Amino acid sequence: MSGIGGSDGDRQRSDSMDDAAARSTGGQVGASGQNSHSTVDEESLRQIDQIVGHWAHLVQESTEEQAHVEVEEEQFLKRFQDLTDSVIRPTMEMAIERLRTDGGDGLIEERHLDGLHKPRVTLWMSMQGEVASPRQDLNPFLQLDADVATQRITVWEGDMVKNQGTSRATSPWTPSEVTPETIMDRIVGVLRRAGTHGVD
Repeated sequence: MSGIGGSDGDRQRSDSMDDAAARSTGGQVGASGQNSHSTVDEESLRQIDQIVGHWAHLVQESTEEQAHVEVEEEQFLKRFQDLTDSVIRPTMEMAIERLRTDGGDGLIEERHLDGLHKPRVTLWMSMQGEVASPRQDLNPFLQLDADVATQRITVWEGDMVKNQGTSRATSPWTPSEVTPETIMDRIVGVLRRAGTHGVD
């Protein structure tokens, strides 16, 4: 009986020693693994910080640049509308009044900014009779487009009468170049060229 009891005690002591050894070995491995893991993660985390920080900086720069562009676009569009009200339309109306006195006619068309179109002001002219349904191949015209992308005013001229003549884009204007004199000079130039067409 005592032999059997001794065997049980030996087995218990052996099990306890095995458990202690396992715990000791496991602790060493865990400590070693934790140190290695911590070193790799710290380096990776620093790289992540750099990547995210750089990206956030680029996003901030892009946001600020876009906000600046939008402010400039709004200012340009407002400037164009102010010029339309104070310079472009009144000068075109003076030309229309004189054309009507001379037996011709004129019509001003305005188009505002929308999702597909840029702001535009067009003066359609006739040296004889009314401008009913204006067409580029029939009526002399001066067209001013507000180009938001370039901050310029695109100038189109047409001197066609009865399918004779040409239509073309000319040098764009800056807002400061839009004056009653420059607009009237273009109108007179268009009419002068149109006056040589449609007489045959």
